[in-house]
Amino acid sequence: MGKCLTVIILIFTIWGSSAKAEELLPANKPLLEKYHEIEYGLKTSSFGLPVHMESFVDSNSSYVDIYGVVNHPFDIVKNNLKEPSGLCDILMLTINIRACTYHRIENDWLLTAQNVKRYSDPIENAFPINFKLAVDEQQKQFRISLTANEGPFSTKDHQFQIEAVPLDENTTFIHLHYLFGYSFLSYFKINTYFLLFRQGKIGFTVANDKQGNPQYVTGLRGSEERNAMRYYLAILAYLDTLGSPMDQRFERRLTLWYDLTTKYKKQLFEMKKEDYLSYKRYDEKSRLQLQKLN
Repeated sequence: MGKCLTVIILIFTIWGSSAKAEELLPANKPLLEKYHEIEYGLKTSSFGLPVHMESFVDSNSSYVDIYGVVNHPFDIVKNNLKEPSGLCDILMLTINIRACTYHRIENDWLLTAQNVKRYSDPIENAFPINFKLAVDEQQKQFRISLTANEGPFSTKDHQFQIEAVPLDENTTFIHLHYLFGYSFLSYFKINTYFLLFRQGKIGFTVANDKQGNPQYVTGLRGSEERNAMRYYLAILAYLDTLGSPMDQRFERRLTLWYDLTTKYKKQLFEMKKEDYLSYKRYDEKSRLQLQKLN
């Protein structure tokens, strides 16, 4: 009873002290302008990669923005990321997506991602997130958007966006935006889950606690930072293996994604490499069977 009461007090403290989301949302500025704003930070990033992260959580919504530079020409990035099959290949690398399928209805592509709370949960227990794919393609900038009305934990208004601009002939600046909303009751349930069952899990942003001591963020914000970073590393693994023979890409992507996550063991470690490879090989077989039905 004492632990539950502490959890309730903590959640209401977080809710009561939250700033308004519109005050903290990143400015909607041109992507190239954003690059010049954070260029120095990308070169000196503590991630060990040219990566910059911003995140925010309040009682209505959560978002994470990851910006990075990839060593691939803009046209290669654009032409591969806009395909629904490529997006499913990316999502499938992450541990909580057990299957991803796509199909076309008239002029719209729809993607369904089978999301589980824990990687060990069977696909039968997954929550299907039904995304609608939209592509905004221009000569020197493009954006893909995956939007879904509903998600797990009674979340809503999911937005998963990737946009990119060329920096030179061989490098591209990309932005991953991950946002979803929820009711206050859902916010309460989510925070209760993390405070009771996911203690010790941290994110990437360092913030001061009430005593002024710097600590990694935890709870929902930490969780969403971990999820967003997993997606970003999946994009890197996908792009970096495009030059591999077709029949070797899947295995190489799995290995590369896992190896990239080991750079951030405190945040991203969930299972041994052999277990991850075993899970994902099984998932891929399930995904291919489900795709035939679409």
